[in-house]
Amino acid sequence: MDRNITPDNFEAWNDEMGRKFDPDAYHNHPNPLIRNIERKRVRTVLKFIKPTEGQRVLEVGCGAGNVLEQIVGADLTGIDLSDHLLEKARERLRQRARLLKADAAALPFEDGWFGVVYCTEVLEHVLDPRAVIREMRRVLRPDGVAVVSIPNESVINGIKGHFLDNPIGRVLLNEKPGTYHSSKKMDDEWHLHSFDLKMLKCICEGVFRIDRLAAIPSPVLPIRYVARLAPIKPASHAKTAESEG
Repeated sequence: MDRNITPDNFEAWNDEMGRKFDPDAYHNHPNPLIRNIERKRVRTVLKFIKPTEGQRVLEVGCGAGNVLEQIVGADLTGIDLSDHLLEKARERLRQRARLLKADAAALPFEDGWFGVVYCTEVLEHVLDPRAVIREMRRVLRPDGVAVVSIPNESVINGIKGHFLDNPIGRVLLNEKPGTYHSSKKMDDEWHLHSFDLKMLKCICEGVFRIDRLAAIPSPVLPIRYVARLAPIKPASHAKTAESEG
């Protein structure tokens, strides 16, 4: 599929995809197995975040606010580029979070402003995922925590192909009118990058190191990965610390 997505048409295309593949509908998928895997992913994200009372927390690509609404006690901010999804997030969160329209690759915040920055199932949708990782690092405190989750695209495509290529599989997915409908290959649709663990490590190189990693739902079937990231100090800072020691 030739999508020809450029910086000029990216916002409109992304908003269209957000309507077609509504993440709010996916969080409430009609198939209980898919729904439970998604909830396990979110629980793992929340476990890795663990914000303290009043800590500034940013979600990069907050979608409809499904994850933000589960964080209690922190000072919450969410950004997204889709007007459609931001409207749904505002309905869900009301005054619990500041919600801004912004580009994940050009965050409108000061350096080191947040104690926690997280980005779940978003990097595969953006034009330049490494630019987003760099921006997450820029707005994060030096001692802060970043969390990302990504799809393991080849495994997902293999499973989808098995289910979507036969009528019994489609029945098992339980996708009815008005519910979430799967694309056979999301990298032909809303995913601009085919992610796996190797690619995550590549875009984080020199910016973050992976501190903790979880395969969802299990290492035997790693459909998604959730990673807790620790900032890597710039080389100049590291040399200064060594000389002072």
